[in-house]
Amino acid sequence: MHKTKVCFFTNSAGDWGGASRVLYTNLWQLDTTKLDPVLILPGEGPIEAELDARGFRYEVWSPFTEPGSPGAYLRAFWKAWRFFRRERVDVVHVNGSNFWRPAELLAAKLAGIPILAHYHVINHHPSPAMRWCRAAIAVSRYTAEQSGPQGLSKPVIYNPINLARFDAGHSLRDELAIAESDLVVAFLGQVREIKGVADFIAMARTIEAPHARFLIAGECRDPARFPGSYSASDLTRLAGGDTRIRYIGYRKDVENVYHTADVIVVPSRWQEPLGLINLEAGACRKPVVATRVGGIPEVMEDGVNGFLVEPGDVGGLAARVTQLFADPALRARLGEAGRARIEQNFATRPVREFETLLLGFKNH
Repeated sequence: MHKTKVCFFTNSAGDWGGASRVLYTNLWQLDTTKLDPVLILPGEGPIEAELDARGFRYEVWSPFTEPGSPGAYLRAFWKAWRFFRRERVDVVHVNGSNFWRPAELLAAKLAGIPILAHYHVINHHPSPAMRWCRAAIAVSRYTAEQSGPQGLSKPVIYNPINLARFDAGHSLRDELAIAESDLVVAFLGQVREIKGVADFIAMARTIEAPHARFLIAGECRDPARFPGSYSASDLTRLAGGDTRIRYIGYRKDVENVYHTADVIVVPSRWQEPLGLINLEAGACRKPVVATRVGGIPEVMEDGVNGFLVEPGDVGGLAARVTQLFADPALRARLGEAGRARIEQNFATRPVREFETLLLGFKNH
């Protein structure tokens, strides 16, 4: 039986960033008795070692070739055309949608190969090349409803979570010199204004609990180069001398940060497409206090696996965290409900739905 050959165009050669983590979580669980994946990497990177170890075929390519130099565009077109023909590619999957008119996708289109985009963020302004796509996978109903172009099929497939990774996490309390009796609240993700970092710190300062510890994990970047970002010194200034608030830097071992915490706070101020942090916290049985934005209510049910407050409501965040501090049984109940929801809807189910979609587009 001819397996469906799927060519995955990836945006990074590592598993950093939510979109990249989602793609590789899907890939590691694909049924390779039915699907034959080949990856196109935009350059060399650390994911190559894992691909080699897992026996996945890949090509180190380059980022998409957009219109610019006619000669470069034509060379990229023929390179992709020959590759698709030689490999007998059945479906092309692009792990994003912020492309314009890539030569590689034009080659797929003219070769009659179905192209699937993946909307990890809302696509308010679809590029001309979106017309070449048969469908765009959306990571939430919210993302599908808010994205263009009209008329394009946008099947909703939620992001999958690798439970084994999060089950293997351990507490960092010894490393961070945090007592077992302390209550730990954590923020994880991009240290940016839209993620509500300032609200997290303001919340922490209003909670008068001497044994509370507030951890911020993520990459700080220079605001002069990356507008809307915070530097480590910005966080120190916002903390105003409150030593309970600590920035612990960028951590690749996010599973360990979750296992260190009693409560996870997701104070986002922008319309999150889905909110991967909520899923990962649920996998680790941690209650979440999140803002009611974007696709987050599709994951978080107020009072069931966490609490929802309005964006910018520092008092609401503080009240819910204080409530959880005071009630270990409530923390445990919400955490267990979060884990059950992940097991039911966000573990293998999205991977099977992804496979079914890929198989269904063969020779469509």
